[in-house]
Amino acid sequence: MTGATDGVIIGEGTHRYHYQRNWAKLPRGWSFGSTDPRDHPPRTALKGAVDSNGDVYVLSRSAHPVTVFDPDGRFVTAWGEGRFSDFVHSLTIAPDGTVWVIDSGHHLLTQHTKDGALLRSIGTRGIAAPTFHGNPFNMPTHIAFHPNGDAYVSDGYGNRRVHCFGPDWERKFSWGAPGDGPGQFAIVHFIAIDAAGTIYITDRENQRIQLFGESGTWRADWRGFDMPSDLAIGPEAIYVGGRDGLSIWTHARQEIIRWGADAPYPGAFNIHGIWLDGAQNIYLAHFDRQVSKLTRLG
Repeated sequence: MTGATDGVIIGEGTHRYHYQRNWAKLPRGWSFGSTDPRDHPPRTALKGAVDSNGDVYVLSRSAHPVTVFDPDGRFVTAWGEGRFSDFVHSLTIAPDGTVWVIDSGHHLLTQHTKDGALLRSIGTRGIAAPTFHGNPFNMPTHIAFHPNGDAYVSDGYGNRRVHCFGPDWERKFSWGAPGDGPGQFAIVHFIAIDAAGTIYITDRENQRIQLFGESGTWRADWRGFDMPSDLAIGPEAIYVGGRDGLSIWTHARQEIIRWGADAPYPGAFNIHGIWLDGAQNIYLAHFDRQVSKLTRLG
């Protein structure tokens, strides 16, 4: 086994990985955020996505918000300087290949080309909907795309709602309220949708993931987590990251393998965001300003 800097081999069977904790190599003098404990929200790596060419896009609260890396972690380019708030929250790549950035601080969703050109804004920059009144947006957190062409937005820190938009970006319906019952949320932190159209919400402060149908009908509580921050859904498994580390599950929500926050070494997993590439390699954005890659070996 090699040291933590070079990577370690973890897991077993078909879920055996080469884990590189500090995989993404930024240019000299750059960072994914700040070590100043007075910064709030934390200035750190947040979330990412992989495009059809294998390039890895990473969003961070830093001087260079969107950074792009090749599959080996080598820096390619950056964009977004000066465009986003200090509370920008997530990034994803849509089925059409465009890049979406969700800015909680600006209450705004923006669609971009791969090189950062702005295509569309959803919401009014800097203007929040009234807290808990239900209309979009008040500190939205993420967007996910349904197989039927609709888009679902988690809204998020100030609204405790999920909004469904049609392909014309007219809002179709919303659901959710503050609380800890079915269909209620403490924070709608991240959202993901599987190939069958089931919607997964990381209801982080309620220590659970909630499952819904495409019309917002509640289906299940998925518990057994400590502050689940994000999840990624692959063709073979579901991957969940949170304060309790990283875990992998079947689509029937049976645990396959789990690594605690301090396994295989102290501070190994400190996860805010998680995403996959086409080979089912795992990428992690950590609260301590690093981006990791778990290359699948099994």
